[in-house]
Amino acid sequence: MNDVLLARAERAIEASRALRAQRRAVADQLDDATRQVRRVVLESAMLRSELKALRDDREGQDLRHRAPSE
Repeated sequence: MNDVLLARAERAIEASRALRAQRRAVADQLDDATRQVRRVVLESAMLRSELKALRDDREGQDLRHRAPSE
């Protein structure tokens, strides 16, 4: 009887170790994905800011080059 219980306990311990390893791997993947998403969001915000600055510059140039209306 002890051998059966010991075998079950060893299998449960090994299954627990495997699950912990899988959990760590999934957590690492989630961390990587989170870092990538943050980087992409930052790049997107920087690009939007740059595009807005370009539009503002163009509008400013257009206003300076127009002839005053009478």
